[in-house]
Amino acid sequence: MKNILIVAAENSAETYGAQVVNALRRRGDVRFFGIGGERLRSLGVEVLVDYRELAVVGIVEVLFHLRKIKRVMDLLFRAAQEKKADAVLLIDYPDFNLRLARRFKKAGIPVYYYIGPTVWAWRYSRVNLIRCFVDRLFVIFPFEREIYEREKITHTYVGHPLVPLVKPKSDRTGYRAKLGIGSGESLLVLMPGSREAEVRALLPRMLEAGDTLQKKFGLKIFILRANNIPGGLVERHVGGRPVGVVGQEEEFDLIHAADAVLSTCGTSNLEAALLGVPFVAAYRILWATYLLGRPLVRINRYSIVNILAGTDVAVELIQGRCRAGLMAREIGALLSDPSKRERMRREFDRIREQLKTDRPPADLVAERLDSDLDLTPKGR
Repeated sequence: MKNILIVAAENSAETYGAQVVNALRRRGDVRFFGIGGERLRSLGVEVLVDYRELAVVGIVEVLFHLRKIKRVMDLLFRAAQEKKADAVLLIDYPDFNLRLARRFKKAGIPVYYYIGPTVWAWRYSRVNLIRCFVDRLFVIFPFEREIYEREKITHTYVGHPLVPLVKPKSDRTGYRAKLGIGSGESLLVLMPGSREAEVRALLPRMLEAGDTLQKKFGLKIFILRANNIPGGLVERHVGGRPVGVVGQEEEFDLIHAADAVLSTCGTSNLEAALLGVPFVAAYRILWATYLLGRPLVRINRYSIVNILAGTDVAVELIQGRCRAGLMAREIGALLSDPSKRERMRREFDRIREQLKTDRPPADLVAERLDSDLDLTPKGR
């Protein structure tokens, strides 16, 4: 039996980690332990730390959690030594994971990194840390290959894990009827994020924009609540508004049923694009974090959809522009202009084709790990 320490310290990372765990289990007898949540627990992973304990957004916020972060790192390092980890699989969450990579590499434990740091977006110097402390990087965007080839970093391109994952389970018309959306009504979905700090910063503004839009368009509004966000937090912001809340287990059905999405920047933008639903992206963090980080940013676009397209497909409302009035205006423009929505969908189709691979990314990750760690039983 092989022992693998897995670090899935965010909501999306756990989703991708679960795919890899399943793919590796099909190949051999593997025991997993580390950071995760309920999905990894349900697969038999020994979760030593729940990822919700590490839901920190930016530079300033991290400073207030340094003691907890160090305690978690120490716990993982001790566990890896006690359980004689054969490898470490880190997923996303770069500031935390690159520090872990340094410790494990120095201890002689092979380090694999799936969905690595976005060096192309900001803090390019992290390529030096990856080169020193990561044995193999699994990259998910086609344009990343050129960077890592140039930097002589061992890597494998596997494609984006969302592409095979993003599939609605329900018929769009039937699901809209289930939500009580009439044939002549529009549905707006709010996606305020998977971290509590994001929800607190974005949801009040999104709901205020929704108030304006409901008066103008008479539309229905539903909030997508990530698994790790307490229901009470969302309900406090909703108050007595006629706004529904849907859990993450129905995520793709809800997005697919929408006429428009108002979303935090991040994975949710790509989910909307893969499902062909027009969206507006918004993001806001502490001003101190923004001002400290801005000089390190290498790009002018924040939504991954716009970055992949190389043009402004979706409107981005970042920091000072992340205001309820602008949200209402931009969503209203989307709902009022069918040609604009159609142009966005054409770009979304192009992005979907760009990200496709012949095999699921998790299978490619598992194949590489199997080859390196010899997971497959002899004679199989």
